[in-house]
Amino acid sequence: MVRDQKRNGFWVLFLGLVCFAALIFPNARGAQSEKMLLVTSLDEPVTYPHVVRMLTPARDFKDLFSRWIIYGDYHYGYPFYFFSALAVLPVRLIYGGQFTNYTAVNLLLLRQLVSVLPMLAAMIFWVYEQTRFRSLWQSVGLTIFMFIVPAIVRNHIQWWHPDALSVLSVTLVFVFLRRDDFRFGRNFLFAAVACGLAVGIKLAGVFFVLTIPYYLLAGMLQKKLTLRQAMGKALLFTGVALLALVVSNPFLYNAGARQELIRIQTEKTDVLGSGYEDDSPYYQKGPAFWNWTLSTWYGHPFFLTFLGLSLVAGCVWGPNRQLNRLILTYIIPQAVYLLWFVAVKPDHYWLPVMVPLFSTAFTFPQALAEGWFPRLSRWPLLQRVLWVVSVVILVAQGVSFLLRPYSGVVAQVQNGMRIEEMFSQTW
Repeated sequence: MVRDQKRNGFWVLFLGLVCFAALIFPNARGAQSEKMLLVTSLDEPVTYPHVVRMLTPARDFKDLFSRWIIYGDYHYGYPFYFFSALAVLPVRLIYGGQFTNYTAVNLLLLRQLVSVLPMLAAMIFWVYEQTRFRSLWQSVGLTIFMFIVPAIVRNHIQWWHPDALSVLSVTLVFVFLRRDDFRFGRNFLFAAVACGLAVGIKLAGVFFVLTIPYYLLAGMLQKKLTLRQAMGKALLFTGVALLALVVSNPFLYNAGARQELIRIQTEKTDVLGSGYEDDSPYYQKGPAFWNWTLSTWYGHPFFLTFLGLSLVAGCVWGPNRQLNRLILTYIIPQAVYLLWFVAVKPDHYWLPVMVPLFSTAFTFPQALAEGWFPRLSRWPLLQRVLWVVSVVILVAQGVSFLLRPYSGVVAQVQNGMRIEEMFSQTW
């Protein structure tokens, strides 16, 4: 990096640090005891006992191995529980078997280190990939904009869940493919490892089903690979991804754990496809029935259309064409799956799609200037008009993100800060 890029990168990292520190305050609330956690949270009380079991003093090495490997809850992959146990391990080492008396500290560490930190890292990676930190205002502006997306803010506040790790592993696939740049070397294999992790954590890696074939096809068109070599690289990528999946989920060696995994995932698939109730209009499938979730947590349909156009334009013109094409090939199969095959409608299901999509927010004006108006691209006025229009759209949507009464950033932070007081008298 040149000096200006390092300076811009410093400010982006500084914003990430400020955001991480600010989220400590709401994330320290709502978990003063396990009883309070049962009332103030939905998913955390379900997953927390498994981490407690992993860290509970063992009788012998065999018991310790069983607690750490055969963890029991196979809704999510082993990396989620492994990193969660590591997050709480300092409390366990300091207080010994009494670490369960420090529920608030444990949940604060879990929320900050497993949900907040990986998501912030993923977004900073995306800002770098799209801007290369060449422009201070673009780098900082895109960082701030991504930080205040309501669904991402909700993921950060009192929400210890594997989604951030899933998004980070998906992001790393793109990072390594970008670094590989059709050389099909070690970074290509690192991308395969990240893909295997993404599959193992929450199945997000399976949606690279179009991305990797496209990457190999592009390599063939650029005369970097022959057909035979491409087939070999495809097999190598698949093999490394599967190996990473197995190594990162060591419980798979156990027949009972594998059977329990199959049972849980089969039931989960059925629920995703049919919903929790029969004949409920909420569990209808199709884009129209996702409208409330997407518009509430990700932006107005017109704004999401703007992002879609920005991504498509970025696939045709601009300096990040190959990256944007990889993004498009990844989000299409996942969006189709969510829109037409998933009945339940949590907003966090869309995070692996939306985080890469939101990274293209500043792509539109540069792509248009270079593509639609090549002869006029040197005209400063045209460039400025396109940038002003894009910035106005983003600022308007950003203000909406901040001030919405239900899903806005201010409302979510206030709710997170109030939640402990709501139950303090009861507990």
